[in-house]
Amino acid sequence: MATQVIVVDDDPIVGNLSLELLKEAGLSAVLIQDSLKAQAAVKAEKPELVILDILMPGIDGLTLLHRLKTDPETAGIRAIIVSGKSFEAEKTRARQYGAELFIEKPYDVDSFGKQVAAFLKPSGADAPRQAVENLPSLPPPARADLKLSVWGCRTGTAGPATGAAASRYGWRTPCLSIELEKSLMIFDAGSGIGPLGDELRKNPRENKDLWLFLTHFHRDHIQGLADFSCARDAAYTLNVVGTGEPHKSLEAMLAEAFEPAFGAEGPPCRIELYEVIEQTYEILPGARLTAFFSNHPGATLGFVLHAQNKKIVYCPDGEVYGEAATALQDYDEKLGGLIRDADVLVHDGRFTDEDYKKNRNSGHSSFMAAVDLAGHNKIKKLLLVHQDARYDDNELDRMAEAAEARVAERGYAMKVLVGREGLDLNV
Repeated sequence: MATQVIVVDDDPIVGNLSLELLKEAGLSAVLIQDSLKAQAAVKAEKPELVILDILMPGIDGLTLLHRLKTDPETAGIRAIIVSGKSFEAEKTRARQYGAELFIEKPYDVDSFGKQVAAFLKPSGADAPRQAVENLPSLPPPARADLKLSVWGCRTGTAGPATGAAASRYGWRTPCLSIELEKSLMIFDAGSGIGPLGDELRKNPRENKDLWLFLTHFHRDHIQGLADFSCARDAAYTLNVVGTGEPHKSLEAMLAEAFEPAFGAEGPPCRIELYEVIEQTYEILPGARLTAFFSNHPGATLGFVLHAQNKKIVYCPDGEVYGEAATALQDYDEKLGGLIRDADVLVHDGRFTDEDYKKNRNSGHSSFMAAVDLAGHNKIKKLLLVHQDARYDDNELDRMAEAAEARVAERGYAMKVLVGREGLDLNV
């Protein structure tokens, strides 16, 4: 019997459960856990239906869907998205890319197979993006310590321009730098990148090759590009690492971000682009970077940096479910495997527990869920960032105290800090 359904899901528990339920419903089905092999398998098997998860190593499900639907050989194959990443943005894009049904995880075990079988009953061109294979090499760093500096870490809905009060934590939006011996890595380009650029121009480094890692293109993560003075200097090279959307490349999205300030020609600095997938890359001799997709609306990355025998994780936008997670919501577990034993975890801690209940499924975490995630995974230092702009300093102070109390109560062997502008850490 020809294969009717191909399930693409990297999680062995959920994937095999889906497979079993489909077979019980009388369908012939196979499971593919490696998303990088899925497109070739779909071409070879020509199933009636593909069922795709979204958050997967290698290629995310929406990108895979887009590739299948823009390839003449597979464009006619029907598609369903089955995912715990169920924001309205994902549902809209899934429909736009050709999915006919979106089933949220955790799905109803009793009805899943029947639902898919009923879906299959007859009723009365973008080129694939290329992964970065070899990024340019720079001289290896020599010193042991990494310097981590916070230039901005707030959400983007308040600040001095809106009449907000002065804050000890600051109002600038996300930007963080990590300094190696001869290389500087910059994570995100929120309004905090402006002061960073000013500092670099005031005290220039010998190496003017800068690395900019963009998690995504929501405004508060790119709004500082217009004020980044290094971009206006032709002596600098900006190596930009990130991901596009399934329908739009990183190059196109970056051009749109730069255009209001620099026009169609773009900035004077030299720009090198590296569009990555969920994979590990050697970006410098002795420095490895793992990109992974975060649980946040749109194509959003987190990064794991291994350098000089240190491990630093940057994930400023992502929703972890904590104690509310179910067996079929595996994001917390997958993230835990990536971050375990990190020297520093920089993570979304936007909401108090009370406010998180009102904002669940928005793509942001409660600070306490982030504390527990870090504690369970033996993180040495947790830096909570992306604090809600509605919180004043007193509220952030209370969050810091509650986080420290949680660490003491549960015996976590780690230090917790609430992010603020001007914070420097030697790692």
